[in-house]
Amino acid sequence: MTTKSRFRIMLAALLGLMPLMASSGMAADGAALYRGKCAMCHGPAGAGRPGTFPPLAGRVGQIAGNPDGKAYLAAVLVNGLHGPITVDGQSYKGFMPSFRALSDEDIAAVLAYVSTLGNSAAPAGISAQDVASVRAAPMDAAAVQAKRAALQTAHVIP
Repeated sequence: MTTKSRFRIMLAALLGLMPLMASSGMAADGAALYRGKCAMCHGPAGAGRPGTFPPLAGRVGQIAGNPDGKAYLAAVLVNGLHGPITVDGQSYKGFMPSFRALSDEDIAAVLAYVSTLGNSAAPAGISAQDVASVRAAPMDAAAVQAKRAALQTAHVIP
């Protein structure tokens, strides 16, 4: 075998490993994404801001414990949430923008991180595939609100 052939084999092997090396070395950091994208409204610990931005701490993990809840949470990040909502008897009139520009992995990482705020349980098992399936069926503001109302009625959203 010539040196040129060996070089080609080694190069091919390295190129074949690049996606694995990139994906493990570039895992989304949910905490950093939260601090950069969410904390300015929901607060560093997810406590929210009365009347404007609802608390996330202690709630997201509960909601994510249900498959429909996971889909709803992903839908909120992908599509945004507009209109008044009630959380623990408190009315909120904030505006949640769409974070559609984030990758499925980033959204899953943020949701996993937020599910740990105010909760000692393990992070919610929200995967990039969960987010991708929600992204494949875009929702308008009314549809996101309707999904929220149905989940509140079913006691998935406390």
